[in-house]
Parts: sequence; structure tokens; C-alpha cells
Amino acid sequence: MITLEDIARQAGVSHSTVSRALADSPLVNPETKKRIQLLASAAGYQVNQVARNLKVKSTRTIGLIVPEVSNPYYPTLVQLVADHARQAGYNLQLQLSGTQQENEALCVASLREQRADGILLVTAEQGLVAREQVTALRAAGVPVVLMGWVEGADGFDLVTGDDALGGYALARHLLALGHQRIAVLGKPPHRGRYDRLHGFQQALDEAGVALPDALHLPLTDAADVEDRVAQLLALPKRPTAIFAYQDSLAALVMGQLTRAGLALPQQMTVVGYDNLDLATYVFPPLTTVGEHIGPLADAFVRLLIGRIQKTAPDSPQHVIVVPRLVVRSSCGPPYNQTQGEN
Repeated sequence: MITLEDIARQAGVSHSTVSRALADSPLVNPETKKRIQLLASAAGYQVNQVARNLKVKSTRTIGLIVPEVSNPYYPTLVQLVADHARQAGYNLQLQLSGTQQENEALCVASLREQRADGILLVTAEQGLVAREQVTALRAAGVPVVLMGWVEGADGFDLVTGDDALGGYALARHLLALGHQRIAVLGKPPHRGRYDRLHGFQQALDEAGVALPDALHLPLTDAADVEDRVAQLLALPKRPTAIFAYQDSLAALVMGQLTRAGLALPQQMTVVGYDNLDLATYVFPPLTTVGEHIGPLADAFVRLLIGRIQKTAPDSPQHVIVVPRLVVRSSCGPPYNQTQGEN
């Protein structure tokens, strides 16, 4: 079996120089490093990464905690985070927290036991976060980065999209099409989800368009869709447009409207939020707002690795990704307007 000493003799350098070269250390002359690496490769030498990690007290592993994978948003995020982590030389350990604060705490504790070099935490739908756990992680020197707004998280590293701006852009688009009676499905307590609704409401307020309670209904999961759509269609004066605060829910709303016999977008406009791949698969394709999940994932991983490698600024970093409106075929002018009614 080839050893470091064998490679050192062949290269005419010291054992420590070979070790640094195989670790890609910048302290070794580039030409010497390349020569040593070629010798090692030709001889079939493989670095014992486990032993190296133990020596430097690193597992080259980062943990990712997400609430679920049934929502199409999260599998896409997980894949992108895994890709970025792999490119940086780290493995990914995935934990699913569900929607309970206790589960988030258990996930954090599990990753600590597995000696993850750092943790990426996507907060649960309710915005719950084991704040004590995150504080303890930082006190223990374990880097942690949050995704999504969390109350009291101003002192932590954070990556998020500007949901208020995205909601505002959606409402402005509907208003420009002439919609005045717009329904909103969703009253989530999670700040990120709330922000997109707040931005939407702000645009309506600026235009002097009311959002009565009859048109603002709670919608938390797929089980609610049939009832909420039925409520809207039973109104004496139906809305002409519906905003569902997630693409996955908007797609279900579209399906329910179609089953009720409505033509989209001729008789009802529907918009969503997130710009998931499914927005292009439904018919008609869904108008939505995208937070550029790729840049979000990239910033998420880069910030954590910067903390792990101690290259990030000392002060907490807040990275806010600007969303964009993606206009597709699910939008049209108000139905009553096209029929010549007031």
C-alpha cells in the first residue's frame, strides 16, 4: 500500500509538504502541488478523509432542516442546497421538522450529535423556531443560518425573499388588468407568508380597492380548497380574481374552479406565489411571483460556509433576494367587464 512517505520520497519533498499538497493548501507551490497530486493519483493513493476530518475537528457535513417535502418548494430547495454544498466540498444531512417547535429542537440536537459543521434552518410554517437551540448553537460556536423571517431573529444570519414586494407586484398587475373585486385565500401567521399578503393589501389600499372579509378567507392546506372555492362561488357577487398565497394551493384552486365549470382565465383569474415548476405544468400556466430559489439556495449555503470557514463578517448578515413577477396565461381582464356588465 502506497503511503505519504513513499510519495514524499518520489517527489523529493517532506512528508508535511505532501500532506499539505493533498489537502490543496495554498502554502505549497502550485507546480509542486500539481506534481505531488499527479504522483499520488498515479500510485492510487487516497486520502483518508475520515481521519483528516477528525484531526481538524471537521466532518465536512452541513445540516439542513426543512418542515416537509410534500410542498414542492422544499424538494427543489433541498436539491439546490445539496448541489451547492457538494460543490463546496460538503455533504448534506437532511432533517424534517414538521410544524412543531419541539421537532425543530430535536432536529437541531440530532445534528449537533452528528457533529455537523454548521446548520441551515428553514423555519416551520407557523414561524416557530427553537430560538433557545439556535442561541445555544451560536454560544457553542456552531454556525447557523435561518431562511425566512423569524420574530426575534435580528441577531442571526438570515436569508429570505422580499415577500412584501412580491405581493405588491401581484396586486398591481391585477389592478392594471382592471380587477376591483379580488379574493385572497390565506391568512397565515408565518411572517414571510404574512408579508406577501401585507404587500398585496398595500397595493389594494393605494388603489382604493377594498378587501372585505367575505373575500379574504383562511387557506392552510389542500383540504380547505374545495370549501373556500365553494364559498367564493356562492357569493351574490363573485370575485373576478383569486390570489392564493402559494403556487401549490393556487393550482388546486384552479382545478376546483375548472370542475365547477368555469373557464380560466375568461371567467376567473388566478395567481399564486413561489414560481414553482408546477406553475408551468398547470393549465392555463400560472401567473406568480418568483423569489429565484436558485440565488436563495446559493446565498444560504455561501453564508453558512463563510461562517464555518470564518470568512464572513462578524456582524449578523441579512440577505434579501428581490422577487420578480412572472406573467403567464392564468390572468385576464375581469369577467364582468368582458361581458359588458358593471
